[in-house]
Amino acid sequence: LNSASGSQPLVVILDNLHWADKPTLLLLEFLAPELANSRLMVIGTYRDVDLSRQHPLSETLGELTRERLFERVLLRGLSRQDVDRFIEMVSGITPPRGLVQAVYTQTEGNPLFVTEVVRLLVQEGELSRETVSDRDSWDVRIPEGVREVIGKRLNRLSERCNQTLTIASVIGREFETQQLAHLVDDMTDDRLLEVLEEGLAARVIEEMLDSVGVYQFTHALIQQTLFDELTTTRRVRLHARIIQVFEELYKDSIEAHAVGLAYHAAEAESVIGPEKLVRYGKLAGDRALAAYAYEEASNHFQRALATKQRLPIDAETADIMSSLGSAQLAMNQMAEAMSNLRNLFDYYIESGEIDRALAIAEHPHADFIVPMADVIARAVELAPPDSLHMGRVLCNHGYALSYTRDGYEPGLQAYEQALAIARRLGDKSLELRTVANSGNTDSLHHHWQECLNKSLRAIELTGLVDDPHSKLRAHLWAAYSLYVMGEPDRASAHASELVKTAEALRDQVWLARSLSPSTAVAAMKGDWEAVRRLSDQELAVSPREPQVNCSRVIIEYESGNFGAGEAFLIRLMQFSGALSLRDEAIKACIIPLVSRITGRADRFDLAEAAASECLSSPLSVPRTATLARVGLALMAMERGDAEAAKEQYAALESRKGEASIFVLFSYDRILGLLAQTMGNLNDSAGHFDDALTFCRRAGYVTELAWSLCDYADMLLERSNSVRPELVEGRHGSTGSPRTDENRTKAVAMLDESLAISTELGMRPLMERVLSRREILKA
Repeated sequence: LNSASGSQPLVVILDNLHWADKPTLLLLEFLAPELANSRLMVIGTYRDVDLSRQHPLSETLGELTRERLFERVLLRGLSRQDVDRFIEMVSGITPPRGLVQAVYTQTEGNPLFVTEVVRLLVQEGELSRETVSDRDSWDVRIPEGVREVIGKRLNRLSERCNQTLTIASVIGREFETQQLAHLVDDMTDDRLLEVLEEGLAARVIEEMLDSVGVYQFTHALIQQTLFDELTTTRRVRLHARIIQVFEELYKDSIEAHAVGLAYHAAEAESVIGPEKLVRYGKLAGDRALAAYAYEEASNHFQRALATKQRLPIDAETADIMSSLGSAQLAMNQMAEAMSNLRNLFDYYIESGEIDRALAIAEHPHADFIVPMADVIARAVELAPPDSLHMGRVLCNHGYALSYTRDGYEPGLQAYEQALAIARRLGDKSLELRTVANSGNTDSLHHHWQECLNKSLRAIELTGLVDDPHSKLRAHLWAAYSLYVMGEPDRASAHASELVKTAEALRDQVWLARSLSPSTAVAAMKGDWEAVRRLSDQELAVSPREPQVNCSRVIIEYESGNFGAGEAFLIRLMQFSGALSLRDEAIKACIIPLVSRITGRADRFDLAEAAASECLSSPLSVPRTATLARVGLALMAMERGDAEAAKEQYAALESRKGEASIFVLFSYDRILGLLAQTMGNLNDSAGHFDDALTFCRRAGYVTELAWSLCDYADMLLERSNSVRPELVEGRHGSTGSPRTDENRTKAVAMLDESLAISTELGMRPLMERVLSRREILKA
């Protein structure tokens, strides 16, 4: 307004403005005293008061449209990210995700409501560094200021309208005329429609598009304000009555309304008892589980189980526990899921329900199988021979066996038996699961080509069978096997399909895991922006996943952000209490790898302890053991320990021509460094040549840059080790052509490494290369 100039008035057009519109409400509150100013013309309505100065709004808009003099701007509410930022600005702290979601859900992004809710939280001391906590649920109350604004609007409605909408508020945010007709006493259908039209005119409620007779409150806080006006006793009795109405109205489609019935049954439990809460909670949970809404499903199941927590397990309880276990697995609540499913397996065995016990042991979730290996082994003894149950149990049994040091052959035998059953019965679902699991087993034991072949076969079968878990496993290991073998473009295609399937399934474990192959490819190609973006997505889903934190450690250190890298490394170290052997192997490898980047040799005792635990355990598969050995190899290089290097070289030599997963490097470079430590410089040169060939072909430029620098170091060492008197020089005895050749080759490699590291912003490697070049100049 202050910048307006000339004699033309500033025209503010408010089209369809009503009391709850966001910034415009505050704008008009501020401008109201100035409306008489000739420089300002407001056209529209505000709180049912005509603000037009010259013409009705419709005529003015029509004229302006013809003259093309204005642009229509649709004002929307704040996004979740906006709410997050606003709370941070007001409170000075990073708000917990649960709080942000609660405020956003309650206010729907309305800036006025957001402001009042956050102001109340600050006043009550909920948003200080000392009191804030990242809890799952937050109780966000309606501030008095918001209540007053809403109350003023509701007070303009007739008493009958308020009474009707208060009953509707107990039904929920959304309600139907036929529901209200059974709940509102002494009101004809015509009178009910008149009352609802009054609410529509006041914009307290609105009709749902494409749904005749269906309405919703225009804002959740309006519903909540009306709901809060009822006494507790009145609410409970209304909830009970609503259940009766719903059961009558929807007796032929009760499952479709199970969510609403479960909610009302929970609210009316003190009046109607727990039976309907259990029944409808189970129905609602199963529907949510089928729709991959795991948290919602878990809430329904937990609420239903709470009514039976002090009672022995019965058939009804067992059904709920089984479904709850599936939801918990998908939410990465592994300890809770395993406890539920173990108890359930024992219950079914004791009650003689063998088929149901076998169904527990057949669960397809990957993170279920290995911890439940003992249960699955018991199921093998119980399953009828050559049955579909036996095939499914053997499929999981083979997977569990393969997660041991010597379990590859026994695992393959179990898969062969499962495949024979699948083909004899013509069951493509069992065939798909078995082939996908077998491909995963090959990856554990470094049979990457076999892993790829089986994964591609499984992907073919997914066109015939709807099995998202097997589809995820097939695309994951197809992507990783191609990445390992240096075909990142093909790997990325499978990684994309992997992400799509994980997003559809909405399993938290897989949502994080599905991004890992894309992160690995981006890191090896030096796309730090993509790596950070993918890493942030992974951490948002699974912040305590060591593999995800490991990726972030590497890229932060590689790009010179040592502070951020250290923070992620410390975080990774703190997970030790719950680590699997794979994650211990990651720790054993990442510590010396960081040391090589920074030039600081520390925490080697932690790395050695982790490596020792991996190598001594009978559950350590070759993929895990190899990663631990790389950590020991890097520490041997750092210490110049030729004997230790020789031991690790013998163990790692078969991995040449491959890239590592989880912690990213090429094995050819590691072998080159080991041979150099052992003093076998010719063998070292051969491995470095292989590393350069592999990285150039694959486009793994970050690993190429390090291989070039390490190769140059080896060449300079070889140059210094050549005694001039043993080599006949071209110009007398003053020089060695081999020495000159090594130095020339080293300089070229350092130049290329510097060019790559400079382009990618790999500051530690840049400094390392520049120091070598200074030595050469000297």
